Amino acid sequence: MPGNSRYDGTVKYTMSAGPNTIHDRVRLAYANQITYHYDPDFHALFDDTIEKLKQIYRTSGDVVIMQGEAVLGLEASSAGPVRPGDKCLNLVTGVFGAGYARYFKYYSGNDPLEIVMPYNQSIDPADVEKVLKEEGDVRFIAMVHSETPSGTLNPVKEICALAQEYGALTIVDAVSAIGGMDVPVDAWGADLVVGGPHKCLGAAPGSALVSVSERAWEAMLSHPTPRRRSYLSLLDWKERWMENRRFPFTVFVAQIRGVNEALTMVLEEGLDKRIARHTKAAQLCRAGARAIGLELWPASDDIMSTCVTAITVPEGIDASELIDRMREDYGMAITGSLGELAGKVIRIGHMAHMAQPMYVVMALGALERSLHDMGYKLKLGEGVGAALAAI
Repeated sequence: MPGNSRYDGTVKYTMSAGPNTIHDRVRLAYANQITYHYDPDFHALFDDTIEKLKQIYRTSGDVVIMQGEAVLGLEASSAGPVRPGDKCLNLVTGVFGAGYARYFKYYSGNDPLEIVMPYNQSIDPADVEKVLKEEGDVRFIAMVHSETPSGTLNPVKEICALAQEYGALTIVDAVSAIGGMDVPVDAWGADLVVGGPHKCLGAAPGSALVSVSERAWEAMLSHPTPRRRSYLSLLDWKERWMENRRFPFTVFVAQIRGVNEALTMVLEEGLDKRIARHTKAAQLCRAGARAIGLELWPASDDIMSTCVTAITVPEGIDASELIDRMREDYGMAITGSLGELAGKVIRIGHMAHMAQPMYVVMALGALERSLHDMGYKLKLGEGVGAALAAI
């Protein structure tokens, strides 16, 4: 906190679960002069941002940039198409997955069906198919691609295929996945996919990046009381902006500039190369944590997210003190976890600009030194050395 920090360096690095330290190109894009949102130049910028986002989502369908934190898009994905009485299935492998139940309950009026796994595991598609078979009339399935509080992944491709087979629509939380993992919307057949700019895309929070399928539009249009003239309305974006070139309200013009620059950098790098870079950063971080003698939280490597490394807090170590020491003594900000994982898990985020070997090494160095300061038995340099050796 200002005035209380023990760290006297000139730079602090943020490698949290997002947002993280962003590239100067993106930071400076936010500093451009404000433009009237009906200036033709801004319309061209907005259109360009949409087209770049489609490339990253690998979709030929519609994409909406809602003006608010990504949770706005997550709620809108229920608020628009879910009807009273709809049977919904919520897939839970962590805090964010568990939280989605409130939207299904509010907009359908029913408690959703749920498949709940321990928070260090992922969903088994066979369990999903069993529910779909037994119930017969599930209309929506919600899932989290990259469950950042747990550092785990879910098999979205397989679940979306089952949803198509059984006639359900899918809502995918890809907030932390987009830009660092493959999110091929069309290949998956996903209906509503919500991304955030402030994780692997490397911009600031403030937008909900929503991919919308034709099936999802049809569900919204056929709703008994279609949601219009609402901040939660995806239909407003379709009918007012896409069809009539009138924004539903004043657009966050500075935010669009930042998001556009972040998307430009993704495409300049190449999406496949960027995904590989995130994968490599995750591998280095895991190798370093294990070399220190730490246990990773997810049950197996094959379900570990590549945007964040979730580490089990060692016995006798206070998670909050560890995080504070890393930030205040060594200028490296990481994150704890949420809900029932608070105090049990710490997370190093290697996202966007920070998904680079030397930043991972810096985070591991701060982690080692802070643990050593707290009395944890380790040989300084082992974690950093393991990461360097794995480059």
